[in-house]
Amino acid sequence: MTIAQLAKVSRTSVRQALNVLAIEGFVELHPNRGAMVVDWNDENLLEVFDVRVMLESYACELAAERASALDIVTMKKQADLFSELVEKDHQHLRQKITLANNELHQKILQACGNQRLSTLLVAVVQVPMVHQTFARYELEDLRRSASQHQDLVQAISRKDREWARATMMAHLLSGKQVIFANKKPPLAVELETSAPLSKPKKLKS
Repeated sequence: MTIAQLAKVSRTSVRQALNVLAIEGFVELHPNRGAMVVDWNDENLLEVFDVRVMLESYACELAAERASALDIVTMKKQADLFSELVEKDHQHLRQKITLANNELHQKILQACGNQRLSTLLVAVVQVPMVHQTFARYELEDLRRSASQHQDLVQAISRKDREWARATMMAHLLSGKQVIFANKKPPLAVELETSAPLSKPKKLKS
């Protein structure tokens, strides 16, 4: 029985849905073979992560130029919350730490003012973010990340594009080292509860 029959929809609808999943990196489309679910091993996760470093660093650079005062206040709030949670109880508050991190990064994407870039980044980041849980981070790693968050907000608030870009790049690359150098398996509870970035809100014209 085909997917169209199971879902009780047309084949056109199924093809459109598979195209969307392919764009978002969940499946690969092969001529005469159909769609195959992507196996996210370390090799292709590294490839996607490197793309993320380039795109999100550029988004942060744009945010430094375009972020409003309210955007910066919100970023500062999330950066402070991340730091507070890390120092309060980094062992048992990993889900809240992850959410504070995701909120900060998403706010930077929204503040960059480039809808196409934001949409592309969500597609790139969606799958890797599920794998990037803070269960792999030691207290020292979390504190470094918290300090980098504060630097990001400061660079954006001062409208220093080069500083913002360089700081985001350093932040993501240090995270990459933690995630892929430390092979300790993430906690199962975090894989279930860590929320990936949501789709960006429509930018006001």
